[in-house]
Amino acid sequence: MNSMDDQFNQFEGGTVQFLQTVSTISFGVGVVRRSIGETLEQIGADTVLLLTPRSIRAGNIVGIIKDALKGVTVDQISVSAEHVPVEVLADVLSQIDGGKPDCVIAVGGSSTIDLAKGVRVFHSLGIREVDQILGFLRSPTGLDEAPIPQISIPTTLSGSEYTRSFSVLDFNNQEKLSLTETLCSSRSILYDPIATRETPDQLWISSGIMALNHAVEVFVTSPPNLIADSMKLSSAAYLLRYLLDSIGSSDLPEVNYARELCQTACWMADHSPMRVRTSNTRPSILYSHSLAYQIAARYRVPYGLIACTTLPSCLRNYSENDEIFRMRIANISYALSNYSGDLSNKGICDESKDLIEMIEDIIIQSGLPLRLRDVGIPRDGLGPMAEDFGIQNSGGSEDYARKLTFNASKILETAW
Repeated sequence: MNSMDDQFNQFEGGTVQFLQTVSTISFGVGVVRRSIGETLEQIGADTVLLLTPRSIRAGNIVGIIKDALKGVTVDQISVSAEHVPVEVLADVLSQIDGGKPDCVIAVGGSSTIDLAKGVRVFHSLGIREVDQILGFLRSPTGLDEAPIPQISIPTTLSGSEYTRSFSVLDFNNQEKLSLTETLCSSRSILYDPIATRETPDQLWISSGIMALNHAVEVFVTSPPNLIADSMKLSSAAYLLRYLLDSIGSSDLPEVNYARELCQTACWMADHSPMRVRTSNTRPSILYSHSLAYQIAARYRVPYGLIACTTLPSCLRNYSENDEIFRMRIANISYALSNYSGDLSNKGICDESKDLIEMIEDIIIQSGLPLRLRDVGIPRDGLGPMAEDFGIQNSGGSEDYARKLTFNASKILETAW
């Protein structure tokens, strides 16, 4: 074994930090019906703002929540909020202007959950207008008081529920603006397969590819670490094994079981509020994560489909251009093909495949797009996106901006 192998296989020391964000995560079939009332009692909430997508405003999970909260005042707002346009955020704020909910319950994918975070933050700040919202996000200051608590009930695998940030899109300026603040976080998360039953199959699977993105891209670009690697490996293994099994009749116990495992794996991809840092972490650009901002702001492509069309290309770029990253991809590929966790003794795949092939197999079998051109991205739009990516991530260094632009252009061309 050469010195590179010796270095690669050494787990690095580091620090485990427990962020003061999510306090409870409950999971399992029927957990919403069983736990939502108790969760509200712990918060001490009597008046609730229920935020949902329009598509499920009168759906089964909304009925379950309202039935479980009899005696609690529930004001429901249902909107179409994909990518959280700043105008939609301002509109919801205007609808609750003067109201004083004790808690927000967000039911939906990452857009609805991010919208709820934004509503809580700007409601606490007394900000309502689009220009004020954009001004604050461009030059944020600390929050003087904690926003009202949030309970998140995800219906996809996108992962916004466990983060301490949210994003808003200003489509007029093709700009994505984010705020990272501990007080933004959900107080409680309820992972219930029943809540996902009205989620379209392709949205569910594509959000699972996004969860895989969260697990594997950070794994590949980070130094070896026993804790973080174990969590992300388990996340990737369960998603690769159970995503396709999670599609089918919601009356089947095995489908509910597969969805529960996928939901848990989604959280393990990031494992917040536990943050793991190695002693010698080298900063790396997460190309697939970061390019998603450019694509969403310009072309309004859903993040799950962006992950389907960019993650394989990004991983190939990492493998071709960085020896350490190549070895990390080889490491996770081998570990996944021999994974021996609680997977009912079923292998991840029937034959030896690398990580990229495993991901592409799921995308193809699901009928999801593999190419940017298949989601409406014109080839002449790739260059401007790569240039903006380089400028926005370079920290002001022209040489670094050129390097980032070159790499982003290569990834986008391959993905197209």
